[in-house]
Amino acid sequence: MSVVELSKPLGDYVEVFLGRSSSEEIRRGRLGSGGAVTSLLIYLLEEGVVDSVVVARRVKGLVGELVVARTREEVLKAAGSKWNVLPFTSKLKETIEDVGVRSVAIVGLPCQSQFLQQMRSFPLLETDFVSKIRLIISLFCIGTFATEAFISILEKHYGLRPESISQVGVERSFIRVVYDGEEKLIPINEVLPYLQLGCLVCPDYTGVFSDISAGVSESHLGYTVLIVRNDNALSTLHDAVSKGYLEVVKAPPDVIEELEVKARGKIVRAAKYMGLIL
Repeated sequence: MSVVELSKPLGDYVEVFLGRSSSEEIRRGRLGSGGAVTSLLIYLLEEGVVDSVVVARRVKGLVGELVVARTREEVLKAAGSKWNVLPFTSKLKETIEDVGVRSVAIVGLPCQSQFLQQMRSFPLLETDFVSKIRLIISLFCIGTFATEAFISILEKHYGLRPESISQVGVERSFIRVVYDGEEKLIPINEVLPYLQLGCLVCPDYTGVFSDISAGVSESHLGYTVLIVRNDNALSTLHDAVSKGYLEVVKAPPDVIEELEVKARGKIVRAAKYMGLIL
């Protein structure tokens, strides 16, 4: 099992790629990324690698929910960033109890990926469910916001109504909010104090416990950075590429350097806040 440390901020991995969907329809409208995760999930379902994927879907504004997607259309509805805390464990319980689920891919955050990997490594009562996990995909994460506080700052400081927000994403040192056909860039440093306390002490930026980590590089917008962490995940990705679902190229050194800087920054932040708590 991988660890999070300053000397190895991205954890263990086999290869790092820049990827994007082969579908222009999927790429269109993706904020910052190239839709690679969306196309990978569609590949998993359409090629029968899994019969279900657990993903987050935006309901309205900043409100989201976890869903079990079984079709291309359901995956497409769930595409995009969500910034609130969702009942991850309870949805997994529903998935466990669904006798129709034989093989599942799960998209989550670094903390959730760690939980799933620990289930894999030290199975207890969840043994039957663990055997169904085909792929764990972690999204890069600076943290999730305390919903009410975040909504308050958007309304009072920026005049944004949460229900008007259609997309949220990270662009360089800003959070880019799309609302009512317009865009607003909010400096990340202005909203960091509104992160969940658990996120402030979390050291994992990329999701070192996952099979594949996915996120955005500031210098290569329009592509998804894919950190592939084991041979099985690499084989799965290559098969998706060979069948035309997505395109990948090896990530240049500057991408890895950028990610390492961000990952170390989160490790240092976690140590700082942990020190304040203790």
